[in-house]
Amino acid sequence: MNEQQLTSVESTLTSALLAWSAASVAVGAALAVAGRASKSDEVTAFGRQTAAWGAVDALIAGAGVLSRRRRGPLSGDEADKKIRSLRTLLLVNAAADVGYIAGGALLIARGRRGRKTLRMSAGDGAAIALQGAFLLVLDLSQARQLP
Repeated sequence: MNEQQLTSVESTLTSALLAWSAASVAVGAALAVAGRASKSDEVTAFGRQTAAWGAVDALIAGAGVLSRRRRGPLSGDEADKKIRSLRTLLLVNAAADVGYIAGGALLIARGRRGRKTLRMSAGDGAAIALQGAFLLVLDLSQARQLP
């Protein structure tokens, strides 16, 4: 039963991340173009950052799909070990997600005061915070699904 639960969570993770990545790339690219056309640096930055995160998310989800396909059937002990490993990974990722949200919020605050950090603006910060928030919800919701 644990192998089925593991496969279900892995499938949900990769499917959700692939859908999010496709939306992020499409919306981000459109916003980057629209921002340039309207000469809005913030919209351009938000779009560029969103598209970049979407591309990275797609690579991560793709690696997850390939890993699952290459894996053969698991014994009960192997499934339990994979579940513990995935839970740990999701919880570590959730901590990183909180960092993304905080970092994004810092960039937003600095950008509103007219300051840039590492040439990043409030638009970059908003995109980073949004991506972090989605990933936090995904990581924690799926960690809870594991037995």
